Amino acid sequence: MSSTKSNTIKISACDNQLFVFAVNQSNKDLSYQICNIKSGNFNTVDVTIALSEGTFAGTYALDGVNQNLNDSTTVNLPAGDYVLYYAGINWGGPYNFDFTFNKDQYKLPNNPNQPLDGVIWSKGDNDITFSIA
Repeated sequence: MSSTKSNTIKISACDNQLFVFAVNQSNKDLSYQICNIKSGNFNTVDVTIALSEGTFAGTYALDGVNQNLNDSTTVNLPAGDYVLYYAGINWGGPYNFDFTFNKDQYKLPNNPNQPLDGVIWSKGDNDITFSIA
């Protein structure tokens, strides 16, 4: 597991909807939806989510479909080892997803030669590990 204490998600593009989840590795019944970010219409996205130890208080949700997003927050998770999962959904038209987690970048820029709708972006493996202590 990563020993990084900062555990920060920095979202810089989201067209149209990004979900991020943390799944506890010792008890996979414990999963947490960290965020539900909506954006589109070429609005800018600058959202920072710090993950910290504490009681989970619910999903951080933002709707930037008709406005720019510029916000930061902290989402608490119980102490433990986790895997980060995500899913990008395109509602139609251009798509664009970009975020970093602990300085590693994950992105899917629009490709006009490959129109995609629905759930179009997810790493789908267990490589994004982190600890909350």
